[in-house]
Amino acid sequence: MTATPQALVTATQAGWRRWLRRHGWTFGVWLLLLVLLAYYATLIPRFGAFQVASIVNNGTPFVFLAIGQAIIVIAGGIDLGVGGMLVLASVTAARFMEGQAFVTTLVIAVAILAAAAVINAGVGWIINTSKVPDIVITLGSLYVFQGLALYMLPNPGGGTSKGFRWLFTGSDTGIGTNPWPAVVMITLVVVAVALWMAKTRSGLSLYAAGSNKTAAYLSGIKATRVKILSYAVGGAFAALAGLANTAIAGRGNATTVGGNLTLNSVAAVVLGGVALTGGIGSAIAVVPAGFILFFLSPILTAMGVDPSNAQVIQGFLIVVVMSVTGVLEWRRRRRS
Repeated sequence: MTATPQALVTATQAGWRRWLRRHGWTFGVWLLLLVLLAYYATLIPRFGAFQVASIVNNGTPFVFLAIGQAIIVIAGGIDLGVGGMLVLASVTAARFMEGQAFVTTLVIAVAILAAAAVINAGVGWIINTSKVPDIVITLGSLYVFQGLALYMLPNPGGGTSKGFRWLFTGSDTGIGTNPWPAVVMITLVVVAVALWMAKTRSGLSLYAAGSNKTAAYLSGIKATRVKILSYAVGGAFAALAGLANTAIAGRGNATTVGGNLTLNSVAAVVLGGVALTGGIGSAIAVVPAGFILFFLSPILTAMGVDPSNAQVIQGFLIVVVMSVTGVLEWRRRRRS
């Protein structure tokens, strides 16, 4: 039997509604980023390639850190130490990459990523073994990482190769008009993470463990391994953010406040629609959220807002977003 035109229209509408329920928040966050970019372009005298490259390149560490936090939160945890890991990875890279050739700096970068994954996996293991809440253990790891960073590089300094700087910024000096290396890197990373979390058993186990540990256990999923895995991957992404930070600045700075970076990562996760209760969210949505969190400060500055008041406004916006997501999550659970 051939479907009637009315039935086809109804089916199309139902399809759009399903799409909006699944991806509406992600679409909205990307749309918000575009609106903010358009608004920012009206606030400054000239908006061109340099400004676009500056936003993309300088926002890259925020994006990587947000992705790492999102993976951990989806698995049912939260890591307050990712900001400290970023700082530690950044100063370690700056210390050992200074004066080295491009190939050597790549080898050092891979070693730092591996070390960060192992160290943060250890944090996940401690949480599971001790049964102490994630927030307590990871708060301690924040201070440990920050202290190790100061020991590694007491004063701002160090460096890296020109090729390594170009890899993250499209420029040998870290300042230029070419955002494409960063765009390509972010795209490849996000696609790889999205495919891993949606198509593989280990990736899907993150959602299962974050949604319901008991059901996950009955399904044969070992929640302990899942949590350790999520912390390992999150630590690697925090280190990747630190490497990007070193490439952008051309040096390391252990006095950077890791706690502020951690709070931004949590805010980006919430803005990206990842439920802090675990089991819900996407790595794709936290990409624009990371850029937005970085982008708010330049917008408020261009509007002539005092830096102190700008922090208050940012905090207020974060509270509003968290409240909205909390209400939506409550409604979802009530319907189910």
